Amino acid sequence: MIRPEGSGMFDSLQIAIIGVDGSGKSGCFKGISGKLSGRKSGGIGDEVFICENGKFSRPNIKYAKIRRLLGRRSKNIKNRTLYKILKFTELILRVKLHTEIEKQYKPEIILTDGSPLINTIGWGNFYHPDIFTETQCKDVLKYMTGTRIPLAQKKFYLKHLPEILVVNLFRVKFQKPDIVFFLNVSPEVAMSRIGKRDKKKQVHETKIFLSKLQEAYKLICRILSKDTKIYTIDTDGKTLKQVVDIVAEKI
Repeated sequence: MIRPEGSGMFDSLQIAIIGVDGSGKSGCFKGISGKLSGRKSGGIGDEVFICENGKFSRPNIKYAKIRRLLGRRSKNIKNRTLYKILKFTELILRVKLHTEIEKQYKPEIILTDGSPLINTIGWGNFYHPDIFTETQCKDVLKYMTGTRIPLAQKKFYLKHLPEILVVNLFRVKFQKPDIVFFLNVSPEVAMSRIGKRDKKKQVHETKIFLSKLQEAYKLICRILSKDTKIYTIDTDGKTLKQVVDIVAEKI
């Protein structure tokens, strides 16, 4: 696959696999990581890795341990407000990790389990449905990827979306993927898969939440599709291997 022109700060092809819980996203990430082992690649998921000459190793980056700790802690949080704060902090650390991996290791491909940019806007759409129109999503996308928030808009963001104002003020630039694989799943199938896991359900793992979050992802992917390659894969009725094979063929 050829890297799109003019994307990103560095030369790495940035591929994100997104989807709600139960879509098979994390399993697909692991499967594709293995298939990319012949390339110099980096991966950011529950674990962070660098692969070169077929060998996997953990990058020596200070943000990795903190992010991993926050990610594990957030999964056990029941309070939705505290969960949101920890999750957002973890996403910012993923952004920092992504930047450091590109600078230090210069991989040909960086594969991510989810996308901090898409995840943040998607969750914002869920928590603030009265604010996140398509126009607002487009604005937030710009402000999270480097465009400065105009002075006239700062009061609005301070009142309604302070997290976006903070990352913008501190010039935290979220990466926009070159390619997105969106794993679509019906809420019923997602909940069935989650129920079969040998894990406690997280606070957000409800049919209503997953349904609304998935609709938010669809909106963001539609906006991104103007300059980002989006592949939507319906995972209902497909095995994980079938989904991995479809993604691998596209890559």
